[in-house]
Amino acid sequence: MSVYRFVALRRAPCLRQLHHFGVLVYDFGIRPYLRSTVSRLQSTRIAMASTHSTPSDPAQDEPQLQDGHLPDVPVSHFAALDLRVGTITAASPNAKARKPAYKLAIDFGPVIGTKTSSAQITHYYKPDELVGRQIIAAVNLGGRRIAGVNSQVLVLGADGNGDGVITLLSIERTVPNGTRIS
Repeated sequence: MSVYRFVALRRAPCLRQLHHFGVLVYDFGIRPYLRSTVSRLQSTRIAMASTHSTPSDPAQDEPQLQDGHLPDVPVSHFAALDLRVGTITAASPNAKARKPAYKLAIDFGPVIGTKTSSAQITHYYKPDELVGRQIIAAVNLGGRRIAGVNSQVLVLGADGNGDGVITLLSIERTVPNGTRIS
């Protein structure tokens, strides 16, 4: 939970420290504003406590299955993803990864350029087999540091048996790198 504080730029002897619900505030004669803010913080804290019994539990963040599939989302959520075709130009084992993974360099054409990714696809694929293979990736999810690799794209694959063994999504015919999936 975040800690909210109102901080005085300089202390004066006339200032009093008020402690409300674990929040430290300084009284500048703006007590009505502080009271309303503290009451909003209190209601937020109560609401958070009632909706999240264990906020650090990752299982609560995952959507629940309804009738065998995830709940429906607006089409705009899917349209916001920038899915592109790219060609793997380099693949090597990622020694820093806890689970076996490869560091990939993927060429998405002249507009997007070459991006890096870390992918746990070691069960079916060897590094030399991956080079030259066209894959599909989400290129606009932002970068994330994974086991020492700045993973700039998310390579898409299917987990057929639910056991974490990934089969890469691919296209039927060769297309130019950077082609948008629609």
